Amino acid sequence: MLQIPSDDKDSQCHERAKRRGQRTFTLVEQDKSTPRAICFWILENIETAPAEKLTDALQSALAIRKYPNRKNAD
Repeated sequence: MLQIPSDDKDSQCHERAKRRGQRTFTLVEQDKSTPRAICFWILENIETAPAEKLTDALQSALAIRKYPNRKNAD
């Protein structure tokens, strides 16, 4: 079974949302639309989100673009 590191920010965010009873929607690296969706999130939150969070999001979007064999959503 896959072990998720305790410092994994995605997992921590997901767990907090679930504890609050909130729905979540997951974007994955293989999906061609993921970097663009992240950039739309940045655009919507550019005035209010902390700079570190915006920077992390942009770095994720740029890294995801390099994933081999990206495809359209199933």
